Amino acid sequence: MIRKTFRPGATIFFEGQPADCAYIVERGQVEICATRDQTHITLATLGRGEIFGEMAVLDDSVRSAAARATEETEVLIIRRDQLKRRIQEVEPIVGQLLGSLISRFRQAQIGLLNDLPGRDRGTANHLVVSAPTGGTERGESALNWIHREYDLERGLGAGEFEPFFQPIVTIAGGELAGFEALARWRHPDRGLVPPCEFIDLSEKSGLIRQIDLTIMADACALLRRTAGDRPLPFLSVNLSSQHFTDMDVVEGLAKRLEMTGFPAERLKVELTETALVHDPHQAYEVMCRIKDLGVTLALDDFGTGYSSLSYLHKFPFDVLKIDQSFVRALGEQGRTHHIVETIITLARRMGMEVVAEGVETADLIQPLRDLGCTFGQGYHYSRPVPADVMGGMLDQPTGV
Repeated sequence: MIRKTFRPGATIFFEGQPADCAYIVERGQVEICATRDQTHITLATLGRGEIFGEMAVLDDSVRSAAARATEETEVLIIRRDQLKRRIQEVEPIVGQLLGSLISRFRQAQIGLLNDLPGRDRGTANHLVVSAPTGGTERGESALNWIHREYDLERGLGAGEFEPFFQPIVTIAGGELAGFEALARWRHPDRGLVPPCEFIDLSEKSGLIRQIDLTIMADACALLRRTAGDRPLPFLSVNLSSQHFTDMDVVEGLAKRLEMTGFPAERLKVELTETALVHDPHQAYEVMCRIKDLGVTLALDDFGTGYSSLSYLHKFPFDVLKIDQSFVRALGEQGRTHHIVETIITLARRMGMEVVAEGVETADLIQPLRDLGCTFGQGYHYSRPVPADVMGGMLDQPTGV
C-alpha cells in the first residue's frame, strides 16, 4: 500500500520506533511532537507536500519524535529504497553531508526537548516550537514527483510498457535489415506516453533497468513470432548507463534470450557515452561479458560526447551510430559533410558497421551511399510503429 489515511488524533509513528519508510502529506495536517516531564511539545505542524520521518530512514536510526494526524490526513509512503537510492546516486560527499546534518539536528533536538519543560509552559502543559507549514511550491513538486514515480511503477507492473519498432534499412538498396525497439507507455488515462515524458523519471527512480529488459524481451518475442519462417531481421535495443555498473545485465540478457528463443547474434545492444563515463573499467568488463553471449554492441549518438574517439578506441564496439544532428546537415557541403565522411571512413577501417540516424528526407540517401554508410534510420523510412504494423513491413522488406 502506498497511501494511508489517518483519523484525527491517530498516531502515525512513535518516538523511538524503528523506521522503514518516510511520508509525504497529501491531504490534512501532521504534528511532529514529543512529551517531556508531562509537557506536550509540538516541534512542527506540517501540511500538504511536506515530507516527514525521513531522518531515521537516512541514518538507520529510530524515530526522534512522534507524528500524529491533527485532522483527517492522507499520506503517501516513501519507501526506504526510494530515498536511499537517490542519496547513493549522487556524490559521496552529499551522503556524508546529510549524515552530519542529521546528527547535529538530533543533538540540537535532544537539547531543546530536555530544556523546554523547564521554561514557561503556557497553558495545559503544551509548548509549540514552530508555526504550521506546508503548501509550498517545493512541497507540491515533491508530491507530484512521488505520484509520478508510483504511477510509473504501477504501469510497469500492469504490463503497460510495450515496444515500438523503427526500421533500419540498407543505404545501398533500401532493403529492411532490422528494427530498433523503442519503449512506449500505453497509459490507461493518458494514452500513449512518449519516452521524453518518462525516461528521465525512470532513470532517477531506478526503474529504467526493469523497463529496458521488459522492452527487450517483448520485442524479441514479437519479432521472432512475427517473422515466422521468413529471414529474421536484427533487433537493436537501448540499455541505460545504469546497466553498466554491475554484471546483473549480463544474466538478465541471457535469461531473456533463452526465454524468447531469439538468436543472440541477431541482437544489438546500443549504449551512449554516458554509460562509460562513471566507471570505464567496470563498463568494459560488462561489455565484454555481453559480447561473450554473442550479442553485438553499438555506440549510439556518436559525435555528441567529449571523448567519443577515445571510447571508440578502447571499447569493443561493432556498430557506430552517427548522431542525427550530423546526418541532417549532410545535404549541405561543408565541415559537417567532411566530419561524417571521416567518421564513416574510420569506422569501416576498424571493421565496424555504420548506421546514420535521422534520415528524414530522400536527399540524404545519395550522400550517405556515396560515403559508404551501411544502414539508415529515420522518418524518411518510417516512424516507430507498433508490433502489428511492424509485421506488415516484413511482407515488403524492400523500400520500407
